[in-house]
Amino acid sequence: MKIALVYNQSMASARLARVAALARVLVQRGHETSHHDSQDFNARADAPGVDLLCICGGDGTAQLVIASQADVAALPPVAVYPAGTINLLARELGYPADPRHFAARIEECRGPLPVRLATLNGRAFLCCVSVGADAHAVARLSEPLKARIGRFAYVAAMARALRDWPRSAIEVTCDGTLHRAEALFVLRGKFYAGPWTLDSQAGLLNDRLRVLMLPRARRRDLAALALRTLLGPGKPMPGTMVCDAARITVRSALPVPVQCDGDTGGTTPLEIAMTGAQVRFA
Repeated sequence: MKIALVYNQSMASARLARVAALARVLVQRGHETSHHDSQDFNARADAPGVDLLCICGGDGTAQLVIASQADVAALPPVAVYPAGTINLLARELGYPADPRHFAARIEECRGPLPVRLATLNGRAFLCCVSVGADAHAVARLSEPLKARIGRFAYVAAMARALRDWPRSAIEVTCDGTLHRAEALFVLRGKFYAGPWTLDSQAGLLNDRLRVLMLPRARRRDLAALALRTLLGPGKPMPGTMVCDAARITVRSALPVPVQCDGDTGGTTPLEIAMTGAQVRFA
């Protein structure tokens, strides 16, 4: 196969070494590889005629690459090599981190899996959006610290957020029905923040978004949610408002932080929607 490897060429040296190891394995197995920077990748211009687009990185890198393409439908099949911090998308799709196992996985593909895209204020996202709650921590995240210690940087950011925990009322309209809450989670898949599950009914192949809302988002409410997520079977916490929706709007009196695919997604207001566009995953 002709495989385009797309990744952030300025990421940490340990992660670049993992991409280099994958490239060596692919070449050894007879594949033709090319290397591209995810920061300004244009599939049509930079990698015409490739059989597979392999995004090497985390959820933010995958989102950047896919959302930046002028015509998502024209993309070749896409695979995601988990070289990021959390790697929810790779976990959802079953892509292993071992280079040889990853190569065998993409070689075994019998047909691409079409996944519909959702958008946040018109831009595609892949895994999750949250408002308030952990979005406050992501807004405080130190990127240099994240590069050094990975997912533990999120723990440090959450600790800083908890010192002066803000609570903001938001209005969430799901397919025309108004809800009032203090925290919102919009899920595309069953995994959240790693190997944990907020709601087992969320899934990449669903035609609608899975929506969880906390009427109150006090410190103890978030602690209870985290504990249930760590120990529970992936069922929503009692008191949580849950629904499925194709279109969601979020409004608030003051701007509230937003998390999108593990990175900061700006602030409210928001328009979130399922679309008819699809990405085909190998």
